[in-house]
Amino acid sequence: MRVSITHDDIVVRKGFLGRETRYRVTAYIDFSDEERTIVQRFALGTHEAYAAEEAVDFPNFAFTINDLMYKRPHVRLFPTALAARMFEQQLAEEILPRVKDYILGNAASRHPSSYEI
Repeated sequence: MRVSITHDDIVVRKGFLGRETRYRVTAYIDFSDEERTIVQRFALGTHEAYAAEEAVDFPNFAFTINDLMYKRPHVRLFPTALAARMFEQQLAEEILPRVKDYILGNAASRHPSSYEI
């Protein structure tokens, strides 16, 4: 899995004349061929990857592995710069490593075994 994360601030309209600053986190996530094959072969795409409560675009929406894999780039908007930085850190240090471990762990547990008792 190769990941590139950027963040910037954007101005969005609020009402007719109002404007508001939002903080955008953009993640370019490229799954390896092996990871894609495992997700497709064992139907892991519907597994929940994460839900970001502070996001203003889709609050409390559960994103799946398929969302991360096929809807590229992965973009989230936040009300404050701190919330965007915290999400960026959480994505890099917790969410994506957990997704990778889930994918590879499911592939490893699928090998048949036989025992003699």
